Amino acid sequence: MKIIKLMIFGFAFLMLTSFVSLQEEGYKPLSNPDEFIQKVKAYATATNTIQSNFKQEKHLTMLEEVLISEGHFIFKKKNNVVWSYTRPTDYTIVVHDGKFIIKDGDKVKEFDIASNRMFKEINNMIVTSVSGNFLDNPDFEASYLENDTYYLARLVPLKPEVHEMLSEIDIYLDKKDMQVAKVKFMEPGDDFTLITFSDKILNGPVPDEVFNMAN
Repeated sequence: MKIIKLMIFGFAFLMLTSFVSLQEEGYKPLSNPDEFIQKVKAYATATNTIQSNFKQEKHLTMLEEVLISEGHFIFKKKNNVVWSYTRPTDYTIVVHDGKFIIKDGDKVKEFDIASNRMFKEINNMIVTSVSGNFLDNPDFEASYLENDTYYLARLVPLKPEVHEMLSEIDIYLDKKDMQVAKVKFMEPGDDFTLITFSDKILNGPVPDEVFNMAN
């Protein structure tokens, strides 16, 4: 259980958005959800790789200070992901070839996703959130909103074991290019984590060697 909590925290999946705050930000239900769904499907189909910097903000009700981490993110179809934290510490998490790998300094731990239900659920949330592959996902109840800048896909986990960790996942897509601009993970309480992506490179070359933590 300890390692699961570590992975959830390191992955930003121990994550206050209320209906009032949505009103304040100008969000409203989509006027044409079918058009949005077609745009998302086209984006997901056309996206083979993503490289991006990210900023992670961890908001805890017990702390006034926001915990900030930064690093680099890589996604490659299918289900290959790297989160490399560079600030405040060096820490890397990799999903590749059915494995969940953690590199902390010189220490590398490897887990088989298929043999661990929790790792499988975390992997599902990762890929769903960052790739735009959340349509028709039976593990989530989805609703769609928009304001002048973003489409907002709000996902509520349906599996009890996931809902105990996360009450919602909010995925913000930039209306200009349909790219995932930020993701907010909310716990059943008021704690949440916000990840904002910047300097994205789409469909650039990503060799398989970047997923090799033996290097």
